[in-house]
Amino acid sequence: MKNLSKVLLTASLALTCIPAWAGHKDRGFDHARVVSAVPVYQTVRIPVDERVCWQEQTRRPRHHSAAPTVLGAVIGGVVGNQIGHGHSKAPLTVAGAVIGGTIGHQVARNNDHRHYYPVVQERCEIQRNWHTEQRIVAWDVAYKYRGRVYQTQMLDRPGKKIRVQVDARPVRY
Repeated sequence: MKNLSKVLLTASLALTCIPAWAGHKDRGFDHARVVSAVPVYQTVRIPVDERVCWQEQTRRPRHHSAAPTVLGAVIGGVVGNQIGHGHSKAPLTVAGAVIGGTIGHQVARNNDHRHYYPVVQERCEIQRNWHTEQRIVAWDVAYKYRGRVYQTQMLDRPGKKIRVQVDARPVRY
């Protein structure tokens, strides 16, 4: 008898809940028609790296030619050879070549008043600029459910209908 009364009580409770769920699909969920969807914008700053180049005048060091040194050594060697006699000819030739090479190098250096020459060179660097743009961050949505209009905010753009949760609660008397 106790089991029969428990079964009858459970069945009567289940039957009283059916009207509360009547007309609702998917156990507490239904669909509502979207009346309007207005995007909510936010201004965002986006970094944009750009390569910026320009022409710049710089100076490069001159590379001295070896010709004046070699020519001075040859002339000094010939003069030393002409001065020397017998066994002293070879040492005087070498000494004349060394002295002539040193003089030729010094003359070339003294004649080159500018040790650098101008060069136009391209220089580049990366510059960070900022670009601002408007981005949609949400949607203010108005929807109509059972004759009433409701408002909500959604992250994604809604379609023609949205899914709503239906909450049926008993009213106190």
